[in-house]
Amino acid sequence: MHNQNKITVGELAKRANVSIRTLQYYDKIGLLKPSSISEGGRRHYNDNDITILHQIITLKSLGLSLKDIGKRLVPINSTDDVLTMLTNQSGLIEEQISKSQKILESISMLRKEINDSKNVDWEKYSNMVKLINDNNEYYWVINFLEKDILSKITESHESNKDAEIPIDWLKRSMEKAIELQNEGVAPESPAAQVLAAEWWQVVLQYTKGDPKLIEQLYSFYSSAGQWPAEIGKIQKQSQKFMEKTIEHYLTTNNLNVSIEKRKGE
Repeated sequence: MHNQNKITVGELAKRANVSIRTLQYYDKIGLLKPSSISEGGRRHYNDNDITILHQIITLKSLGLSLKDIGKRLVPINSTDDVLTMLTNQSGLIEEQISKSQKILESISMLRKEINDSKNVDWEKYSNMVKLINDNNEYYWVINFLEKDILSKITESHESNKDAEIPIDWLKRSMEKAIELQNEGVAPESPAAQVLAAEWWQVVLQYTKGDPKLIEQLYSFYSSAGQWPAEIGKIQKQSQKFMEKTIEHYLTTNNLNVSIEKRKGE
C-alpha cells in the first residue's frame, strides 16, 4: 500500500465530516497523530491516517470509549491489515447485534408477562434492565425464578465472592452433558457422575437443601421451551442425559431427592 497522498487537517476534517477541533484533540491524546508536520507547523495526514480515523469513527459509533478505541486500532500497512481491521469491526458489530437481540427478547418477555398478569413487577423489570446494561447474557433468568430462590442465589454469590459460581455454570453443565452424550459416555459413568456431583453442589449452594427451592430451580430448568432460543436448544439436547446422570447420582449417594415424577414435562 502506498501512502504518498498528503492532506491538511482541514481537508481531513471535511473528508471525514468531523471538526478540526476533534482532530486536534485526537492528536493531543495520541489517538491520531499527523504523519508529518511542515516547517510552518502545518499538520499533514496520509492515507494510513485516514484509515485510522475511519476506525475511530466506526468504533466510536459502536459505543466504545476513546481509551478502548486506542487499544483496538489496527495500523494499516498492508492489505492483510485492512482485512484484520474489517474482521475486528465485524466481530464488534456482531456483539452489538447480539446485545440488541437480547434487549428485544427481554422486551418481549416483559410484554408477555405484563399482558398475562395485567401487572408490572417493577423490581424484576429494574433488575433485568440492569443485567442487560451490564451485558450479562443471563438477564432473562430473572423472568423465570421466584423472588425467594433469586434471593438465595444472590446471597450465595455475595457470601462466596472468592469462589463465586460462574454465571454460566448451567450452560457449561449442559454443554458438557451434550459432549459426553456425543462421545457415547453412559450417564452412570464416572465422568458423567463428576458432572452430576458438580451440578448438585451448585444446587445445594443456591438452595441450602430447601426442597421447595430445589423444586423451583428444577421447574425453571424444565421451562426451557420459554427460554431464549439458543440456550433453550442446548437444554433440550442435554435434558435426558442430565436427568439420568443426576438421578443416578442422587440414588447412589442415598439423597432423598427424585426427579423421576417430573420426567416428560
